[in-house]
Amino acid sequence: MRIGIDIKCLRTNNSGIGRYTRSLLDALQEVDLINEYVLFSPSPVDYKPTNPKWRSVVVPTKLPGILWQQLALPLALKDEHIDVIWGPEQTIPVIGLSKGYKATGKDHKEISSSTEIASVLTIHDFVYRRFPKTMRKSVLWITRIFGGKSIKKATVIVPVSDFTKGELLRFYPNLNENKVDVVSCAVNKPTEVERVATNSGNEPRKRQLLFVGSLEPRKNLPTLIHALEILQKRGITVPLVLTGPKGWKNKTFKDLMESSSVAENICHKGYVSDQELRQLYQESAAVIFPSVYEGFGLPILEALSCGTPVLTSKKTVMESILGDCGLYFDANSAEDMARVIEEFWNSSYEVPESSRRTLLARYTWENSARKLIDVFQKACHG
Repeated sequence: MRIGIDIKCLRTNNSGIGRYTRSLLDALQEVDLINEYVLFSPSPVDYKPTNPKWRSVVVPTKLPGILWQQLALPLALKDEHIDVIWGPEQTIPVIGLSKGYKATGKDHKEISSSTEIASVLTIHDFVYRRFPKTMRKSVLWITRIFGGKSIKKATVIVPVSDFTKGELLRFYPNLNENKVDVVSCAVNKPTEVERVATNSGNEPRKRQLLFVGSLEPRKNLPTLIHALEILQKRGITVPLVLTGPKGWKNKTFKDLMESSSVAENICHKGYVSDQELRQLYQESAAVIFPSVYEGFGLPILEALSCGTPVLTSKKTVMESILGDCGLYFDANSAEDMARVIEEFWNSSYEVPESSRRTLLARYTWENSARKLIDVFQKACHG
């Protein structure tokens, strides 16, 4: 197969989707030594293939990213004789995927009867359906117009979790479930995970909570601030470290953070490197992830890989993934959030080791990459 990948998100996206895409690209390069891969972007990106069967193609344009994908990318796919295109950020070209050539030769023999380039679409979440007011207007507009059309167009759809798969089938009840295969987010290989967890135990953890993610409304950070204020009134000081991109629609939160009685206990580091982030995971007492809605919630697994406890929202995908490896609160209640933080702060809680090992062995990028290769095969054959 000749597999094309739209990597335009790697130009600027250093949050969940960007991390998901880079991690899967790295794993695919390791495990797939047979198929050819072509990475497409409208401008150069900071990702260099090392696999000899991989190469990058820049298709320059002055068009915005989504219009580049819809108008310029299909032509490039034809020029490169692509068999299947993967869209890792919820949209794919919805027109113009006719191959425009007759496949010949050994590489194309099995799929020469197909007249259209197959397509694989990753679905991360349905924020635009569930919490549209929390999105930037431009992203909401793009997703509303092209998200649904991409779902209907895709040969195979890959949600990042069983939770997201359930949402997909609920919003699109007439969708053929046979064209849906979960390819989950993941963390490092178990051997690397164990090494990290072992090293992190050499130094005592700091008495601080860590939040990882964009500063955006559905991350529910104002409720977290109110919970810390409640604890301060009880004489409990809980330092909080925030990392991640600036996000959007966050003025209310920033104003609250600056004027809060716990402001001096909050440190916003912004975007940090992978190495810095791992260090923060390893040295923090716990990761707190108060989001009201996620399609997966990658930081909870990253924290667990470092042996770091996770405090997060109940009745969400995070609870379905972590099970007994997490501590849970009502995300809509600052009082309940404060209660769980206080109970953790005054305890010697540790993640159950056997449960942690079992969970992390299930979520590896190698496993996800192999599943994605199977999806590419499935799409090409039908």
